[in-house]
Amino acid sequence: MKMHRDILVIEDDEDDRDILREIFRDLGYKNKIVFFSDSTEALDYIRKPEIEPFIIISDINMPKLGGFELRNII
Repeated sequence: MKMHRDILVIEDDEDDRDILREIFRDLGYKNKIVFFSDSTEALDYIRKPEIEPFIIISDINMPKLGGFELRNII
């Protein structure tokens, strides 16, 4: 398993994204952190054949496509 693949964060609340950004910075992760505010945009990104994220962290309650629905699609 490649430990330095991207970490994808799907969160529609800007304040929560800022908090997560700070947490990952403070933890010193070397992974690239890719943020999405819309789960449908994240799904389009994940569907690219060259994308192999290390982990996906998603909010559950989002407009359009919630976290559980996104998980089921993935």
